[in-house]
Amino acid sequence: MLLLESDEQIREFLEKVVTRSGVLVVGAGNELRCDDGFGVYVARALQNLLTRYSGRRSLAVIDAGTALESYLDLMSSSEVTILLDVVEAPAPFSKVILLQKHEIPSYSDALSTHSIGLGTLLNLISGDVYVIGTRPACLDFKVGVSSPVAEVIQALIRVFIDVLIDHEYLNETLKNIRKSKYGGSPQHTHETSLTA
Repeated sequence: MLLLESDEQIREFLEKVVTRSGVLVVGAGNELRCDDGFGVYVARALQNLLTRYSGRRSLAVIDAGTALESYLDLMSSSEVTILLDVVEAPAPFSKVILLQKHEIPSYSDALSTHSIGLGTLLNLISGDVYVIGTRPACLDFKVGVSSPVAEVIQALIRVFIDVLIDHEYLNETLKNIRKSKYGGSPQHTHETSLTA
């Protein structure tokens, strides 16, 4: 388990992974259980951005919700799967947690609320698998996320946007909108707009 404690560390990881071919980003979780909606919210924001501002390259992003096993074939055919999900791990709140596939079994009982054990499911995938998550502060039955998880969602989307623009998954229009809206370089912007 690795804690990505700054935007630069998140960016460094994403730069290494999204530049490869055959990358699939999968949001998992239950948005009706507070912070368990983390992966779903990030995936939907990325889908929205990629739909509105698609660049020269394409990136597959799916919202699997609680039916992660329904996308096993798609994940198995990808060279790299990035799973976005909450992680019940010994980590501080408001931090981005990165797990590699071989680390999943030790946390498989603690990861989110899926109908099949996450460790079991991910071991059926032949490509590289990474889980990007955060520790949930609330798993009660309610819509919306806690403040610590909202901070992580904003940071993750902000860095994803910068990396996707740099690698032509998102077009320059979004970069220009962000620059004029917030002033300065988007890499140094500390606000995130899901609708740009």
